[in-house]
Amino acid sequence: MRLPAAASGAVAPLAAALACAATADAATPAAGVMSAAAPSAGAPVPAAATPARPVAYPSPGTTTANPRTQISFRGVAPRAIGAVRVTGSRSGTHSGTLKPHSDGRGASFVPARPFRAGERVRVSSRAVTYAFSIGRRPPPAKLPPTEAPDVGRGAVQRFVTRPDLVPPALTVTTSTPGTAPGLVFVAPKAGRGQDGPMIVDDNGHIVWFKPIAGGELATDFRVQTYQGEPVLTWWQGRLSGGHGQGEGVIYDTRYRPVRRVRAGNGYHADEHELVITPQNTALVIAYDPVERDLSSVHGRGRVVDAVIQEIDIPTGLVLFEWHSLGNIGFDESHRPVPEHGGTWDYVHPNSVALDADGDFVLSARLTSAVYKIDRATGRIVWRLGGTKSDFKFGPGARFDYQHDARPQPDGTLTLFDNSRRGVRTRSRALTLRLDGGTATLVSALTHPLGVLSATQGSTQRLPNGGTFAGWGSQRYFTEHDAAGAVVFAGAFARGNDTYRAYRFPWDGRPVTPPTLTATRARDRVHARMSWNGATGVAGWELWAGPSPTALARVKGAPRAGFETAISALTGEPYVAVKALDAAGAVLGVSAPLQPAKNMSAR
Repeated sequence: MRLPAAASGAVAPLAAALACAATADAATPAAGVMSAAAPSAGAPVPAAATPARPVAYPSPGTTTANPRTQISFRGVAPRAIGAVRVTGSRSGTHSGTLKPHSDGRGASFVPARPFRAGERVRVSSRAVTYAFSIGRRPPPAKLPPTEAPDVGRGAVQRFVTRPDLVPPALTVTTSTPGTAPGLVFVAPKAGRGQDGPMIVDDNGHIVWFKPIAGGELATDFRVQTYQGEPVLTWWQGRLSGGHGQGEGVIYDTRYRPVRRVRAGNGYHADEHELVITPQNTALVIAYDPVERDLSSVHGRGRVVDAVIQEIDIPTGLVLFEWHSLGNIGFDESHRPVPEHGGTWDYVHPNSVALDADGDFVLSARLTSAVYKIDRATGRIVWRLGGTKSDFKFGPGARFDYQHDARPQPDGTLTLFDNSRRGVRTRSRALTLRLDGGTATLVSALTHPLGVLSATQGSTQRLPNGGTFAGWGSQRYFTEHDAAGAVVFAGAFARGNDTYRAYRFPWDGRPVTPPTLTATRARDRVHARMSWNGATGVAGWELWAGPSPTALARVKGAPRAGFETAISALTGEPYVAVKALDAAGAVLGVSAPLQPAKNMSAR
């Protein structure tokens, strides 16, 4: 994306910024300074996504670092960092371990003990010398249980073969030619039935479902690439008050766990984001309540510091950390300070993505703005929207309370415009072009029912030029072709919603075999079969015989959704089923069993 014409002031050299931070106790990262270098639209992200010069995180002058923070050096080989000396103004000298990042372009000094609240920390090394401060935090609040679902609303699905799966009902109302290849990825929550990641075909049939128990739920379920292979990813944890505490989950194509992605430096990953980058790192968001002087708007109180981190997935070390405090002003927030105490969530970040040049693009709901953040300095390069926008808006381009801002390879930006009552009557899936200081509307897609989604939502650009939209709190999801026509539409039962919704190609091959149940009534066997997660099943065959190892084909049937039924005449004591692909090749075989006697048939 191109910078606005007003962005002509060059960022101060990094060395000068570090020297300044090392000598000025009150130094904080400058806000609103814009880079003079404009990235070319659609340029690939640099292979290492690292700064050209050595930098360290928490950034110089940060005032709200966590007591359990590590010090991350980037843009320098671990051996060139040299001895690291870390001293807290109250806690004294800290010993620790220097752990290399998996890409060889940095390392993290992990202190052996935490820092103290309010103290200033000085860092000295051969690569970087600077200082930051530890924030003061209120006593940790016990996160209440996830809000109980309204179990009196909506319908659920039940399966004979998998009584342990009770997902909410789902209906597809439109499915026409023109959809992009792939399956639908959602994570229902908040209503009747179980919460969890769910894959659905174009008929609305479940392909895979994983219930999440223990008071937790899942969000942001999708397909991504990790170490060159397709994987399933989602956030899992507990949610309360619009944000949560949890971790990222990565599964392979066999539905086996690969990694757990946790926020570093003492934070918990929030439910809004889990992005895997081409460098096998993860972008996550954390919400951190801190004590802060709010005299400019209220008085001293508690405010949520929005934290962005880039995590080295193989090691779990922090490669980048950014804080909203010191960068986004209180005067940018649309939410007033709570009158009777409480914690002020003044930014509410809900997405972070890599731009073409390796910098970050952040969506902040409560400022109605999208921010570009410089990777090396942490400074805000530009603001789109809100009270301090660096861009003018063309007709129809302005948005409010948005989600899911994503730079696209063609230089455009997609986002979900939740909007608000009194401004618009419906939410929109937007594509904008940023050029010459103006944001121009490329397309604005709405749901056929004209829904206005108060919370959540997503906009996904598809390979065929279409768009897949999740309508957040309104429980709907749609696919639009390149001309904007709706070619696919679905909805959950009332009471349920999904934070985001996507379409992706996916080839799932479970390690577990198909599941079979069977009953016998005289010489007729009634069998039901399913295979949770198998994507290539086109049909089933029922086999029967005198022993588990001597079976012959009895009857076949096409796949009829998650669960298929076959009824056949056979007096053989053992049965099994085979799952077939469209060419008739065997994909999997169930364990043989003896059908139970159907007592009701007597």
